[in-house]
Amino acid sequence: MKNLKLSMATMAMAVMFLPQADAHARSFGNIYKECGLGAMIFEESRTMAAISNIIWDLGTTAISSNISSEENCNGAKAKVAAFISTSYDDLELEIASGEGKYVDTLATMTSKDISEIRAEFAEVVASNEYAELDKAKKVEKLYNIVAI
Repeated sequence: MKNLKLSMATMAMAVMFLPQADAHARSFGNIYKECGLGAMIFEESRTMAAISNIIWDLGTTAISSNISSEENCNGAKAKVAAFISTSYDDLELEIASGEGKYVDTLATMTSKDISEIRAEFAEVVASNEYAELDKAKKVEKLYNIVAI
């Protein structure tokens, strides 16, 4: 266990100091510090955000939120995107029923009324293509409904 923690800490430090590939691009170190679940949970500690992103999912959500919302990665839009991505299955059920802690949180985060979310989401779910969409596309559809 001690070796695992040391390895993870070493990886986190290495990632934080990777050079930038482009002057306009965010470095991997900054992606792990400013994006994903780590940044959402550890808003005040960029180091803890980076370590958390690596431990949680090897930085997958950090990288995907950087790609989908590069200019706002550490802002509200990134937090909404991360929340939808990690809670989609629960959100899908609760939006259908019209109540629950996940849909309440989503409505609070976006300042959008639950009935409005339900109506727009119902149109998406009723479409012929919805059943064929992969989870990432479904997450994107819901995000587009509530995007702030």
